[in-house]
Amino acid sequence: MISDRNTDGDWNAVIKILEAVKSKITVETDLLWTSYNSVEELTTEINEIENLLREKNNKALELLGYLFAPTGTLQEISMQNEWIQEYMNLSSEFDTLYKILKT
Repeated sequence: MISDRNTDGDWNAVIKILEAVKSKITVETDLLWTSYNSVEELTTEINEIENLLREKNNKALELLGYLFAPTGTLQEISMQNEWIQEYMNLSSEFDTLYKILKT
């Protein structure tokens, strides 16, 4: 459950969302409609964001906000790779957590 105040649990919930996204990224992932040249490049960026999240760094929230934005990278990847419904659920949860953690 998502709380209404900034807690370690909220940061951990964002990390779990990112881990769920990472679990969908494989060597077979189609990145055609993104700016990434390879799955390794995308994975490296996701890992860097995850490290920032573990430090409770607000920069990570901004970077994820960009990736989760409508018609953003993660939405494009999810549509191209047929996991759009899972993306929509993760995106909705992220949006809620983003609002909590940015206050």
